[in-house]
Amino acid sequence: MIEAMLIGDSVLYGAQGEGLNRPGGRLAITPRQTLNTAQAVYDFCYDHSMPGASFTLLLSDDPAQRMLAGLPGGIALADLLANTDAGAVLFNLGGNDPADPVVLPANIRRVASICTLASKAFGFVGVVDVNTTSSYAYEPVGTSFWDSGYLARVSGVAAVAELLRQTCAYQKYPYVDIRNGVPITDRWDGITGDVAHPSQAYSIQIFTYVARTIAGI
Repeated sequence: MIEAMLIGDSVLYGAQGEGLNRPGGRLAITPRQTLNTAQAVYDFCYDHSMPGASFTLLLSDDPAQRMLAGLPGGIALADLLANTDAGAVLFNLGGNDPADPVVLPANIRRVASICTLASKAFGFVGVVDVNTTSSYAYEPVGTSFWDSGYLARVSGVAAVAELLRQTCAYQKYPYVDIRNGVPITDRWDGITGDVAHPSQAYSIQIFTYVARTIAGI
């Protein structure tokens, strides 16, 4: 098996959301557990997911900001990758980033470049929006997207999700889009999930699909 690393926000962490008074605030079956049990190609032995993490924090010049992205001791991403035996990194970020059509794609490209320079395989998981009732309408991939008016029609998570998808498609980065692969049911239940975090059942659905996709099952 290939040793692998997770870097992501509260969805990848498996946060249950605020106000639920659950010990540790984490799902009983975390995304990492699901990813490891649903496939046998990667061993996700390093989990640096952190609620509130973002591409912006991950790439900050401030170690204190990088700690908020889950990087141990605020180490720079390049240094972390240079000193790990993990051969692959899976990123699930974007939900806490602004939908800036210049900054977000630039940050995604920078993360990909850091991984490439470190000779690490990498991939991105699409942004999860537990409040959508159907898959987002896709805009055409390519330069026409940026001046298509799409970002003027949508905002928040939907815009970030499409910026991430478009950037990965245009740059040909490995990308798992859960929006059409996972039925949007039991999204959040007020017990194990809230309006920003998948329920236990939906989390298992999402990351089982992610696991099978990255393993080529």
